[in-house]
Amino acid sequence: MIAAAGLLVLALLGQPQPHTYYWRDTAGQTHITNTPPPPDAQVLESPPPPGVEPGKAGHPEMIRQSAIKGGRRQVTLSPAQQQAWENLNLRLAKARSEGDRQTLEAVADSLIHNCLWGSGLWMMPVVPILCVLLMGLLGWWLALGFRTGPKLPLMTGFVLLGVAFGHLVLNGFLYHPQAARLRQNLELLEHHMGTGMALRPEHRTLLQQRYQALEQAAEPLHAPWRFPAEVRALRAALKQVMVAP
Repeated sequence: MIAAAGLLVLALLGQPQPHTYYWRDTAGQTHITNTPPPPDAQVLESPPPPGVEPGKAGHPEMIRQSAIKGGRRQVTLSPAQQQAWENLNLRLAKARSEGDRQTLEAVADSLIHNCLWGSGLWMMPVVPILCVLLMGLLGWWLALGFRTGPKLPLMTGFVLLGVAFGHLVLNGFLYHPQAARLRQNLELLEHHMGTGMALRPEHRTLLQQRYQALEQAAEPLHAPWRFPAEVRALRAALKQVMVAP
């Protein structure tokens, strides 16, 4: 039951982050924030997030690796996706020229949020809880058929089976897609940070270490709370690189 409660806590903690607002103030300055804009602001439409699924635009999709060259994943972007990345590059270049750290960090948060929860992934944390409940219900139903005998151990065994199955579902259908989307999109972001130059070697190494740690945390043999911890570490590392690439 403790493990089931742990999965429930993870599902509640794993809900999408606050909405990102795009708005323009009375002076004509564009802002990207996680708090609602002031009443006199002009609310803008959210720019299409830079998806990397070939032939599709809009929210990032789970990536299918097309080729590997020199240890890097190669993806093909549609013209619309290329334009979205170029627009993002220009936006970040402008924010850097103005010393707008808040916008740089907000873009990092927005991209990570879309990779984690876009295209229906926001519903997946509920599935492990359903697995535990269904297996517990099945164990209870089977226990009803025994007038005597180990009813409680039977129900406990089915609940534990539900926890194990829910953990596999959590890793296979949520953590693995999230890890793939994050790595693909953030590796593209490395070339569109508005600097016009490559990342410094130490920052490139830092991000690669975070990608690898994230992918390892998505394996079923690791505790389910390790992946959210690695996402937080990746978020902090990305903000560090965004502010001082």
